[in-house]
Amino acid sequence: MDELYRSYLGFLRSMSRGLESLTDLNEKKLAAAQGDDLMGLNELLNQEQAQALNFRGLELTRDKLLSQLGLTGVPLTSIPDRFPAAMQAEARQAVEELQGCYAAYRQVSGKTRTTLEQNLRQVESIIVQLGGPSSGAPGGPGYGKAPESSAPPPSMKTDFRA
Repeated sequence: MDELYRSYLGFLRSMSRGLESLTDLNEKKLAAAQGDDLMGLNELLNQEQAQALNFRGLELTRDKLLSQLGLTGVPLTSIPDRFPAAMQAEARQAVEELQGCYAAYRQVSGKTRTTLEQNLRQVESIIVQLGGPSSGAPGGPGYGKAPESSAPPPSMKTDFRA
């Protein structure tokens, strides 16, 4: 059973490392957005998507471990209390580290999001100033909605009797 608790501590450390990595990516995204580096921003977004897949794997691991330990539905802050007495201090430290990493990530990602939203509003404003449609106006680029009862052109019809 101690092995399962050790595995859960390893999972918590992996989550902390993942959040630290995401925080670093968000700091780089913020710098790219502030420097108008669209290519760099695109690369960072791709890296962030890869990180999201990694977190999906960690989520599956968490669900498996929690069910094996009988801790499903227990809040993260209460989990160290359910560990064996010899491991509770280590578990508390791992949870606190994870919570600190999450708080740092939230702070940086909030700044990044605000900057990106401001930049997008500026781009929309410039598009409207240049005579383009506003974001809420119909008729933007892309396919228009086709009439619902339109028949295919004659060249696309097939004679199934042949």
